Amino acid sequence: MESGMNHAFVDASWHEQPDGSGLGGWGLVLLTPGALPARFQGQLSVPDNNVAELRAVLEAVRLAPEDESLSVHTDNQAVIAAVAHGRGPTILHELAREVMDEAEARRVALRVGYVPRTRRHMLVAHSLANDARRGAVSTGGYGDVAEVLIEQRAGQPEARVSLRRRAERVTAHVPFDPLSDVPPSVQALLAAVSLAQPQETLAVRRASKIAQALWLKPERALRNSAQLQIALARRHADEHGVQVQFQG
Repeated sequence: MESGMNHAFVDASWHEQPDGSGLGGWGLVLLTPGALPARFQGQLSVPDNNVAELRAVLEAVRLAPEDESLSVHTDNQAVIAAVAHGRGPTILHELAREVMDEAEARRVALRVGYVPRTRRHMLVAHSLANDARRGAVSTGGYGDVAEVLIEQRAGQPEARVSLRRRAERVTAHVPFDPLSDVPPSVQALLAAVSLAQPQETLAVRRASKIAQALWLKPERALRNSAQLQIALARRHADEHGVQVQFQG
């Protein structure tokens, strides 16, 4: 990422309503030299996710300093095609022109490029968008994304869980309970989730496929006791605003 320049990381969330209409949310993280990251979000009625994503770009242009360059980062290729090349879905053309007109009016030299959602600021933008769509306003400081690494070796009686957040790193050795109906890799994941702070997003790396599958759908566990334990952990996370994002 080029230093000394304004950057915006944008994302959106969208859900089809029972009546067929669409409800979306957008979120963005704006980085300007010499200032702390600023977060913005909003809710809107839109026909699909691409429109919500492009609206986030428009808001970034509106919020960025005038007479300066702005690099917008998104994981949406349709948005990039619409803004940078005038292509993509027809439904985006009018809003893309509005983005460019706004940039011209504010004398913002605009660039739009791709970054994966796994980037830290993108994770925050994604969380902001999800909260906005649900009608929730994100609270707290910026340090609400923690990187989690789960290290588990075959045949070992424990896993090593490392959690890194701004200005802090936590490492825990998680001994497996051989009598538990919860698989060892899931025990490690639940231990990692227990380390989260309220309103924090966990970017989890090296969670096993089994752990990911059972976290997303506890009912897949073979035994009812395991289903219950995982479901309770999920409920506790939801009640405290903790989100889990798997990074492979």
